[in-house]
Amino acid sequence: MKNLLITYSIILALGIASMLTGNHYLANIAGFISAIGFMLVFFKDRPKESELSETEIAQAAKMRRYWYIVFATGILFSLLFGSLWNNQMGNMAP
Repeated sequence: MKNLLITYSIILALGIASMLTGNHYLANIAGFISAIGFMLVFFKDRPKESELSETEIAQAAKMRRYWYIVFATGILFSLLFGSLWNNQMGNMAP
């Protein structure tokens, strides 16, 4: 749970800093962290269900859902404050 909170605070700090400063690179870093995190959580080897109890299976599913929410927040910040507002993308420079 500690790693989850640390990661979430880093992603939130990068997203909020990008929003306040207008520096889209910070939001893109949050999106990069989230994309790597999605891959790590999604492709992580899971123990066989026959080796775990019902409570351990439920706890693992709950933690996986929390990780997905954290990384979805980072992707959202990246899309909102990074890629879409980037003046280099789509020839949006004035």
